[in-house]
Amino acid sequence: MQRFALIAASFFIALAGCNYTLYHQAGKSFGERDADMTRCDVIALREAPVETQILFTPPRQEKRTICDHAGNCITETYWTKPEPYTVDPNEELRDRVALQCMLDKGYQQISLPSCEDGQALSVPAKMTNITPNSCVVRVKGGALRIAHPG
Repeated sequence: MQRFALIAASFFIALAGCNYTLYHQAGKSFGERDADMTRCDVIALREAPVETQILFTPPRQEKRTICDHAGNCITETYWTKPEPYTVDPNEELRDRVALQCMLDKGYQQISLPSCEDGQALSVPAKMTNITPNSCVVRVKGGALRIAHPG
């Protein structure tokens, strides 16, 4: 039973990875959307600049056992060294500013599944209304486009 649960969980995790989240506004071209995204990213970077901070993990007390060839063992306690890591406290704010900018421009943030391989698709040059069958396809150059089966 546990094996079935693990397989089922893996299946649903794989499906969750098949959705793409992107900005959409019917009637706009993908080029216009990309230009608006760039403008919003610049605004967000200006309003919430990168503020990289170097922090350190606290030292931890750990134990290790050392044995000689005769099987005599001792356990000793030691402290780990602090390890550096970086954080940007403005990252989440920057993402929210960029999102709000795109929403202010009339875009919606939508999540759509990946189109099935081998499926006949219509990939319009401009963004159109979303239908229940809409999906996302990667086009030449790697960009994502909303497509409609059929």
